[in-house]
Amino acid sequence: MAAQHHERRPRRGHDDSAPAGGPPERTPEQTVEEPRLSAVPRPGAPAERAAAEVADLEIPADHLEDLQHVGEAFKAAFAHHPAGVAIITARGPEGPVGLTASSVSSVSVVPPILGFSLQARQGSAALLAEADSFLVHLLDAENLDLARSFAVSGAPRFGADMPWEYLETGEPRLLSVARVLRAVPLARIKAGPALVFNAAVVDVLGDEGTGVPLVYHRRRFHELNDRSALDPEA
Repeated sequence: MAAQHHERRPRRGHDDSAPAGGPPERTPEQTVEEPRLSAVPRPGAPAERAAAEVADLEIPADHLEDLQHVGEAFKAAFAHHPAGVAIITARGPEGPVGLTASSVSSVSVVPPILGFSLQARQGSAALLAEADSFLVHLLDAENLDLARSFAVSGAPRFGADMPWEYLETGEPRLLSVARVLRAVPLARIKAGPALVFNAAVVDVLGDEGTGVPLVYHRRRFHELNDRSALDPEA
């Protein structure tokens, strides 16, 4: 197997040639504003290329092509592994964007860091990848309709029948979700067709709530309740 090669990409606004004492001063003529996406890119290769532009680190996967036969077994294994459900939203150039994700996980408490992955071949994912901040809505079973809407491409989102608002910081918040985390990206790692995020949680909106957790298992949404508990109540 070929040796793995990690290619580091310069971060937005970061100059890898800068000395340890700080970046060199730039004259107004030298200051160049990096272009940002002005519209949702088409799904497929255009979206993947757009998302790759913001990656801080790329892990080439060409040497893993001989593992393609493992894919179906891998998918089946994780289909039996239940996961929590979240909706990630951000403000795009043409309005709010968002998608349902089952990959959100806690990475660290001090400092508060979460992780998740996006399939970069989707148009909305490319816009989320470029966002300077976003909201992670942790869903309860009562948010099932929201989970379905944001999981299906082309489904209506952010309409009049879906209460939401822009925060003062610019992100679109879904008002019917009790627990919402505001986060800023720390690292975006391109791995195959996906982008893997680490993000710092800078604010927690709402409260713990009393809702029934929503989980995704075997390609279906489920709820957890007291009857599903195997341990006696503490």
